[in-house]
Amino acid sequence: MKIILTGATGVLGSQIMYEILELFIKESIDGKLILISRSKKKRTALNRINNLLTSTYAPQFLKDIGTTKLDEYIEIVDTDLDSVKESFSNKIDGAYFIHSAGYVNLSTDEEHRDKIFEENTKITKFILNNFHHFIKKFIYIGTAFSSGERSGIVDNDFHNLGFVPKHRNAYENAKFHSEKFVAQRCKTLGLPYQILRPSVICGKMLSDENKYFISKYMVFYLLAKFFYFAAQRKTEQENVRFAINKKTGLNIIPVDYVAKVIVSVFRRDDIQQLNIVSHKSLNLVKGLELIMKEVGYNNYTIIEDTPDFEYQNTTEKLYYESIGKHLKPYLVSSAKQYNTSLLNSILEIPVLDDETFTQLIRYAKLHKFKDVEV
Repeated sequence: MKIILTGATGVLGSQIMYEILELFIKESIDGKLILISRSKKKRTALNRINNLLTSTYAPQFLKDIGTTKLDEYIEIVDTDLDSVKESFSNKIDGAYFIHSAGYVNLSTDEEHRDKIFEENTKITKFILNNFHHFIKKFIYIGTAFSSGERSGIVDNDFHNLGFVPKHRNAYENAKFHSEKFVAQRCKTLGLPYQILRPSVICGKMLSDENKYFISKYMVFYLLAKFFYFAAQRKTEQENVRFAINKKTGLNIIPVDYVAKVIVSVFRRDDIQQLNIVSHKSLNLVKGLELIMKEVGYNNYTIIEDTPDFEYQNTTEKLYYESIGKHLKPYLVSSAKQYNTSLLNSILEIPVLDDETFTQLIRYAKLHKFKDVEV
């Protein structure tokens, strides 16, 4: 079995890499994992991958086996994704292609729109158009938020809706556009495909080994990070107002669960689209309360959304001119839930309750919200 994986140094991609290697070893599969990665600063792609395999946060099972044995399963193509050469094609003949690399950016700024769209669509189109002759199946890792602004129950199929989803930012739109391209192109080619969509990814939860670890703090973690450091200032805490739809929530899913599901289903022919999500979204008002309590910022107010919002102090201004303006569209969104019956039949979905969410924030706080550089 041959598997190509992009994004292996990323938050999710690294966990997928670990799971694939465990699959090869535990099921005695004669496999080859081809990683398309690139050098970064003074670190080669090989250095970066080996650092991940020997990291404190790597699964102990793999560390016990050691990089000498693991390297027998791995082949690294050290290049940018849009620079992969035609000569690469003879290496990937008959391979499953898992495209996990992406440019996550929730910016609502117009000047970033084109870059976000290009980074998330151009590469996908390049890969599929250039290498579809050789691969066995194309697995695209999207996002559950490419569903856009929706309400009610959201099913797994995003492409036979009878309407075009309304997206909140360029990232959602780009991922949806990429999905649509993958589905249409693969159908035209007769190439099997899957679109797998995690919701907001949080730290690991499936075992006690490196529990709550995540290599990069994003989305709700960024809000916690902002107010954690704001609370450390010696000046008096200024009141910050949050416009929130009190009925809506944020769907959060552990990174190790997402990786296990992907590796469980990529060979299944009966699944073309799957949302990898929690049964229930965390209510945003409750989530904000838990975050602020844990980071020690107590001066905030929940308000109705208003078009004539003006900053009332420096902290509020700093928040809304940084991450706040990008998070706000999610805070005021309509309430929705996902249909998780198929997902739960594949692998039981872990429960993310108030205590677990607090532990995720506490772990991040203890590590000063510092991302792991690879």
